[in-house]
Amino acid sequence: MSYLKKFIDLKKNKLITTYLTHNFHPYPAKFIPQIPRFFIEEFTEENETVLDPFVGCGTTIVESKLLNRKSIGVDLNHIATLISETKSTSLNADEIDEILHFIENLERNSSISTKTIDFPNIDHWFQQNVKEELMMLTSSIGKVNNSKVSNFLKTGLSSIITSVSNQESDTRYVAKNKGIPDGKTINLFKVKIKSMVDRIKEFSETASDSSSKIYNADSTNLHFLKDNSVDLVVTSPPYANTYDYYLYHKLRMYWLEFDVTNVKKNEIGSRDKHSSQRKEIEDFNENIKKCFHEAVRVLKPNKHVIVMIGDSVIRKKLYDAKKMMISMGKEIGLEFIDSTSENLKKTTRMFNPNFTNGLKFEHVMIFKNMKNDF
Repeated sequence: MSYLKKFIDLKKNKLITTYLTHNFHPYPAKFIPQIPRFFIEEFTEENETVLDPFVGCGTTIVESKLLNRKSIGVDLNHIATLISETKSTSLNADEIDEILHFIENLERNSSISTKTIDFPNIDHWFQQNVKEELMMLTSSIGKVNNSKVSNFLKTGLSSIITSVSNQESDTRYVAKNKGIPDGKTINLFKVKIKSMVDRIKEFSETASDSSSKIYNADSTNLHFLKDNSVDLVVTSPPYANTYDYYLYHKLRMYWLEFDVTNVKKNEIGSRDKHSSQRKEIEDFNENIKKCFHEAVRVLKPNKHVIVMIGDSVIRKKLYDAKKMMISMGKEIGLEFIDSTSENLKKTTRMFNPNFTNGLKFEHVMIFKNMKNDF
């Protein structure tokens, strides 16, 4: 169809993907912002509502705000909802001044901490001097009353945690002695916040005042959303046995005192479930079906669902995500319209490169909601 051809042509161009708030925080398997933007423009009008039930780092929400669409994001991962909230929330001059005042006063408060944070293997993953500086930062942020300012500072802090830890990198979960000197953690935080301030200023001047709501919740149960209340679903579900999102953000969740256990237990498609616990593809398919059944329930009749999803390999057996989505869609009232696919080997970055398979493809798929009654 014409819009899919336009989309393919768009992806051939060299695209800038880190404009405005899109570079606030690292996140695995990010949407490039041009993907949700393209489909939001094609399938909705201003003031209509866009839902992303696997919101991740909030790319769909940011693009909806820029295009004057209302938006709803849902994710089980606390880091995801924190980032999404921060990236899509405009700040006024007073709030920006409060942030700048906060980092200007860090030096005089650098030896003051009223907070003690402990978690399993903390000394394995963090030097003593880094721990002390992170505790001071979390303690200071905890005293901030404005939730928008607090979330902004927490997002900046979260973004630097891997770089000041002993974890080799965001995609390599092994310990490495980095020899981080005194003061580097605080300095990296200040540099990051200043960079974010410049971008949030531009975003606040550019974005619409359309509403955005972010829910930290399980996408298999969207009870907080009404039937037939959404005009478009744009999302990228987990790729089975490909990422452990809880592991990617584990150290961040510990420092921000989020519940790691619940995220690990309920994360859909994780390598922990399919490799460590040896669950079969049916477990993934069942949970994905529950999520999209809920998405269809809240989606208006004859409206569209855009899905970006990748194939998976479980115990050396390749599973075609496109076939799965088409079959599942028929069962819940989604008519398959069209798709385009690209080899995953071009873009995959993960903790264990052995999970990369040259036969795996990533699919962008278009469905239409044909189910009218709930």
